[in-house]
Amino acid sequence: MDDAADGQAAGPAAKGSRTRLGGAFLEAVQADFEAHGVDVIARLREEKPESYLKLLASILPKDLSANANALDELTDEELVRRIRMLDQTIRPLIEAPAKGRAARKPARRRQPAGRCSGPEKAAG
Repeated sequence: MDDAADGQAAGPAAKGSRTRLGGAFLEAVQADFEAHGVDVIARLREEKPESYLKLLASILPKDLSANANALDELTDEELVRRIRMLDQTIRPLIEAPAKGRAARKPARRRQPAGRCSGPEKAAG
């Protein structure tokens, strides 16, 4: 007799199908990441730094307060070392967009207030 015909679930295959689908999905994502992940992440960082930061934030622990309490136990030297490591980590993220903009269009030099250069000076 068919289990589905008498109102029961279709058995372990139906119960485990979600788990198998989830496992297959994660395997596909892992294979895709292994093939393209590093390049895609680098391109995301360069082209869309705000999305890159969202990605980083999405993988950080949601409750950072537990980690903040651990900072109370660090010495000043350990805190300075951690700050320097963080600075080294984020500096490329901050400088990369600026370098990209500079390469696209030259920066204009700002004149101090009240000073003119070029034709405006001769006219004044």
